[in-house]
Amino acid sequence: MTNDDGRLASDVPAWCERIDNPYLHGIYAPTVYETTAVELPVEGEIPRDLFGAYVRNGPNAVYEPTNPYHWFDGDGMLHAVHFRDGRASYRSRQVRTRGLADEVRRGRAIWPGVMGPFDFDLPRNYLKDTANTDVLYHNGQLLALWYLCGEPYRVDPCSLETIGVEDWNGSLRTTMSAHPKVDERTGELVYFTLSDDAPFMRTGVISPEGKLTHEVAIDLPGPRASHDITISENFTILHDFPYFHDVALQRKTGHRIARFHRDLPSRFGVMPRHGAAEELQWFEFEPGYVLHMVNAWEEGDWIVMDGCLQPDPTVVRRPEDGALASMLGYLRIRANLHRWRMNLKTGETSETDLDDLNVEFCLPDTDLYGQKTRYSYHQHLPTDAHAVDFQALVKYDHEDGSRNRYDYGDGLCGSEAPFAKRVGGSDEDDGYVVSFVTSRETRRSACWIFSARDVERGPIAKVALPTRVPHGFHAKWIAGERAFSGSPEAST
Repeated sequence: MTNDDGRLASDVPAWCERIDNPYLHGIYAPTVYETTAVELPVEGEIPRDLFGAYVRNGPNAVYEPTNPYHWFDGDGMLHAVHFRDGRASYRSRQVRTRGLADEVRRGRAIWPGVMGPFDFDLPRNYLKDTANTDVLYHNGQLLALWYLCGEPYRVDPCSLETIGVEDWNGSLRTTMSAHPKVDERTGELVYFTLSDDAPFMRTGVISPEGKLTHEVAIDLPGPRASHDITISENFTILHDFPYFHDVALQRKTGHRIARFHRDLPSRFGVMPRHGAAEELQWFEFEPGYVLHMVNAWEEGDWIVMDGCLQPDPTVVRRPEDGALASMLGYLRIRANLHRWRMNLKTGETSETDLDDLNVEFCLPDTDLYGQKTRYSYHQHLPTDAHAVDFQALVKYDHEDGSRNRYDYGDGLCGSEAPFAKRVGGSDEDDGYVVSFVTSRETRRSACWIFSARDVERGPIAKVALPTRVPHGFHAKWIAGERAFSGSPEAST
């Protein structure tokens, strides 16, 4: 499916050509195809001890938007490369949410996007729950999740087919944030959710067997825009940043406008995982905002937490960006690796920058969430780009403060890159790092495999994909038999 010059034939919906928006063109454009392919061609050699699947979620708008389009608006689409015995297969599937099903029945978009104006009379929510943000594995299934807190969607880990909304036999009566954490030591899933009405936050625990075992309401001053949650061996850490929206203004204007309140502190609330709200202990730090944390762990009476701090998340609007100035300004992320420390006995706190490079979309070995980790893998982003662009893979050593970096190259954009422990691997970085990389010039995508111990060397193998993978959000590594459970047809 190529043109005479070797470029891929157009896979972009025809309606995109009518809209002047960078997130509907080039590597960001949605695709009209769901694809399955086996025996993919490889440059180099896929390690035979790489066994599992790299799965990434992201936006893929099905219908022409009725309002200005935001990158976050697209319907969720999962893309996966399954690896086994030195071979690879690829599969992509739209997440079939209830909102998308409503639009399919009508043959058009129903919900406005996050740029508004909102219609508060629409069913279920004034925004469509797209399940387009993150993906994780728990209790034998993948969960596709939405950043504004939505319904978790169960997905077959092998076929990527949507099974339906996961409510754990009716016990989950709230929505769920995009970034719950699975503690692989216990098998528990720890989550939070937000609301524009009191109680403004809840946090809870799902057992490894898929039962809601704990949920508690959290007392907050008002609605918040927390994006992530962290866990340690015994505690849940909740986030409360001075960057949030005004609900009254939102309901009056139909627009969600977040503001940075410089006179308020950042706060982290630490509570026993199965504890009561009265056991929550708040710690205050310098104002800022964090989209994604790397990890947290316990050192005696201390909680140590590393993440990507935005010291000033204020949206910088440029007149030349016109009607899209708010969106483009919001997506110019300025963040660096940072550490927070909290003493549970004395209340003492400290914080410090670990580096000044602009990085985000950070992952440790996710099997070690809640335990002390030494390494993490990030994406380097330019601070002045017209659109979100992942320019380089960066590996951090959190013990000695060093970093290693590999630039993807001119005109190439990467994806969030999880660590994949090799079969029989022992040390924390004994394995690989996997990422989708797409060329702006050719619109071709590949799956690159790096040695986790030698990121600077560059990819040891490049798996050519049969279709362009639109630039997207979060990815996970699903190990071994988990990735091939369920439908056998996606196996290589």
